[in-house]
Amino acid sequence: MKKESRMFKFSHQVGRNMKGFLRYSIFAVVVSGSAALVGCASNPPGLTVQDGQFYKDGQAFKGVGINFYTVLQRKLGIEGHPSNLSDTSYREGLETLAQHDIPFIRFGANGFYPKDTDVYLNHREEYFKAFDMLVADAERLDIGLVPCLFWYFPTVPDLVGESIDQWGNPDSKTHAFMREFTTELVSRYKDSPAIWAWEFGNEWIHDSDIPGEEHGRGWTEPDHFPKPPLGLAKTRTIKDKMYRKNIYVAYKAFAETVRAIDSTRPILSGDALPRPSAYHNFHEGSWTADSLAQWEEMFLQDNASMDGLSAHYYYFSLNDQHHDVGYMEYGPAEQMSFMMEISKRVKKPLFVGEFGPGTKDKTLEEERRQFEFLLNLMVTNEVPMSALWNFDFKHVDQGKWNVTEDNHRAYMLDALQEANRELNK
Repeated sequence: MKKESRMFKFSHQVGRNMKGFLRYSIFAVVVSGSAALVGCASNPPGLTVQDGQFYKDGQAFKGVGINFYTVLQRKLGIEGHPSNLSDTSYREGLETLAQHDIPFIRFGANGFYPKDTDVYLNHREEYFKAFDMLVADAERLDIGLVPCLFWYFPTVPDLVGESIDQWGNPDSKTHAFMREFTTELVSRYKDSPAIWAWEFGNEWIHDSDIPGEEHGRGWTEPDHFPKPPLGLAKTRTIKDKMYRKNIYVAYKAFAETVRAIDSTRPILSGDALPRPSAYHNFHEGSWTADSLAQWEEMFLQDNASMDGLSAHYYYFSLNDQHHDVGYMEYGPAEQMSFMMEISKRVKKPLFVGEFGPGTKDKTLEEERRQFEFLLNLMVTNEVPMSALWNFDFKHVDQGKWNVTEDNHRAYMLDALQEANRELNK
């Protein structure tokens, strides 16, 4: 599956190209995994999926964006800390991204932990005022938004006092909250050109079907940490163990809820790659390595309710002791080529919602090599959409990836700008 391709050269030029103007089409056919729109008089806002590609303003779209995870959450409060609704620091970040022609951001649309959802629960008008400001600024700067609605899988069940397995019960309080929040958000912003797609969660599949009853249950309230309460459950039981069978029910319900309101925008899972043993995890509860066909089956099954194929892509090597993503016998280049082959065959565009250097400690030279290697894969494989992790998030666990215009990773913003130029020649 390995492709021969010329290497993409990074020139690190700074500047801002003029944005394209809105183009109208007389006839459009939009086909997605869950709906079709035929005979549209003008192009709908945001993205659509047509014949296996993302489209924007009537033209096929390819682009590399960036995760700006805290663009909204810094106002709502992070990790149990108080909200600061007057915080407008995100605007400077959006301006920086616009100067580098970065076309879109992916971000958390609500709290990571239950406590971080307080503004939505108790001051809903203020929550939407904050979101309105973000949408208005994104429209002004012509930056697309890909909101991820339910980032961490235990958060909603913990909020409503249910076990995590209730994601598999459409009549649960967990589903009722999911539908309410989704309906409010999609209804309010479905007409904004800044909203490009709707994403369900973040890497839920990676925690599912892991052999051993004690695994995949989600974190508990960390009483031993000197931090504010997070609202997580204090204990977990076997009913909290995450399984694909429950995730698939949630995905289907989310897609149906969105599609009843927004008939055109892509609906995405936000998931990581299936593990090398995903098929056997799912069917047998074992760590037996999957065949290539079995891995593909799980990749497609994980995205069956969605309009695209979702993947997260951090640098890895076949020599790593714990190779926990993708097909076991493929390195990152072969894996990317294989996923693009699948994408074209099933006519679902690939969205690499996160990519970046690996988690291991490394020199700055090795970090840069890994980054440029992965970005080159996005460009030479013409991945429809991908997003670097992560912009302007100063956090104890995020130091290996935090990108700003004034730290040592500023060159990455220049490289993204050049990559977008290359993709749109």
